[in-house]
Amino acid sequence: MKKITISLILSVCFFAFNANSQTIYRYKNEVFTDAQVMIARGITYGINLNWLIINQTDLNTPSNGPQVISEITFLKTKVLSGQAATIPLKYFYPKSTPPGDSTILKVTQLKMDAYMPNLLNDTAKKRPVIIYLHTGNFLPTGINGSPCGDKKDSVVNDLCKAFARRGYVVLAIDYRLGWNPLAATVDARRAGLLNAVYRAIHDIKECVRVVKGPNMAPYKLDTDNIALFGEGSGAYLAHAYNTLDKYPEFMTLPKFAGYIDTSKVGYIDGTHGIFNLYANSSVSTDVKVIGTIGGALADTSWLEAGDAPIVSMQCVRDPFAPFGYGMVKVPNLGLDVVEVDGANNTIARADRLGNNDIFGTIPNGDPYTIKARSLYNKTVDYIYPAPGDKITIRNGEGMYPFLLPKASTVETNQASPYQWWDPSSPEGTYIVQAPSTTAHMAALASNTDMSKSKSRLYQDTILGFVAPRFALVMGYLTANQLSTKTVKVTGVKIYPNPTSNKLNIHYKGIINNISITDLSGKTILTEVVNDTHFTISSLNLSKGMYIVNINTKDGNATQKLLID
Repeated sequence: MKKITISLILSVCFFAFNANSQTIYRYKNEVFTDAQVMIARGITYGINLNWLIINQTDLNTPSNGPQVISEITFLKTKVLSGQAATIPLKYFYPKSTPPGDSTILKVTQLKMDAYMPNLLNDTAKKRPVIIYLHTGNFLPTGINGSPCGDKKDSVVNDLCKAFARRGYVVLAIDYRLGWNPLAATVDARRAGLLNAVYRAIHDIKECVRVVKGPNMAPYKLDTDNIALFGEGSGAYLAHAYNTLDKYPEFMTLPKFAGYIDTSKVGYIDGTHGIFNLYANSSVSTDVKVIGTIGGALADTSWLEAGDAPIVSMQCVRDPFAPFGYGMVKVPNLGLDVVEVDGANNTIARADRLGNNDIFGTIPNGDPYTIKARSLYNKTVDYIYPAPGDKITIRNGEGMYPFLLPKASTVETNQASPYQWWDPSSPEGTYIVQAPSTTAHMAALASNTDMSKSKSRLYQDTILGFVAPRFALVMGYLTANQLSTKTVKVTGVKIYPNPTSNKLNIHYKGIINNISITDLSGKTILTEVVNDTHFTISSLNLSKGMYIVNINTKDGNATQKLLID
């Protein structure tokens, strides 16, 4: 009998030590399983004009003016009166014959897929939100020359689930597409792309307003803590959303002047405009932080002190979006569009303005921070001929540079090594260049060793760098908690202990969150607290020993809990 008792004591001490040395922090680590993550697909958040299928010639024909006015009046009346569901189907499909059965204006419903911890497993009172903006060059998958470009992309699904396993609610959203990358002039291509970006910003603002509205209340969202996370084209959107907030920024800057007609497409806040169906609103569309993988900022002059902090990850030798300053080109065609600034310049400016100061407080303890900082101030070979054959990775807190080997040609350098897709899918087999070049084949040019396993390795780095930094800005974690070198605190009280059902947790300072694990390390309960005292009125745990991890603003404490 004594041997069994000693064995049990040693076992308890061993697991208590493990839990203490490997403290699990929600938002930094996975605290839920896939089985505990629910996905609600196809939630409609808006309806607006579909510029992907509107025939611009019909729209601009003077004789069609009365019909256009009649149709936009009809559509606005339906949407603003809450009757969007009764808009006739002819407004949703491309023009048909006879003319009387069709319309000049077309609309589209914008939907989102919500990934989140199941409310049956998650007792948090509020959950922070990430809005995921997919890639795609503002054109449909396949047509954009790639098998990726939709909210259902494999990597979108993977990352959204992984963020949700860490405790976030993630909304992968549609946004409107449509421009002509084959237009004959740079001017025409630039006009088309800038208007596509502008309309998509409106869609994101509408989504933020919906997230803050009563219809999303059942999901227990922390609407004060919303992050944008953009991939590729979505990264361009996240940057523009964060910085483009004043009329002169896009109306007087020489490279953008004259391309946006706000009287037609609406104000930058997503309201007004003849051809805009979103209602005027006073609901704030501010977000707390943005994260990007790939992409760039249209102009660093837009970035000002007070803009949201930026977490950016980009391939240093990205051939499509410059790591420093350069020209955006149409993928697979090499046509110039507009000059932009990549992560190397954008993060440096955010740091100078003080927007990213919070990231400089992170201790140099976790592998992702250590790796990123080890590359700062390093000069490396670049992808262009001299004098553009070298580039210095700047000291940018909040930036993670992917430094991959230099390829033999500019276009075959990797831009998005985290992407993966099914080569035999309809998107992968889409013919992008006659007679037989598929989207899969075209995408392989800059991702030659594409695979799910390779993608997952990059995803681990993305999540390890981005997820805890979002939580830091949102106030859910401290800088010390982002590091593996955790700070231990004393004075935390849990009582009664032993207990059968009820538990009180008290600390002199703010308790950030708590988690309870069993002796195998399995997480039984997690809870965001943000208070000095927390009571669990019903534990519903089997008899035995458990570990309580208490994460405070000052550090963390671990205590054993006996259920009798």
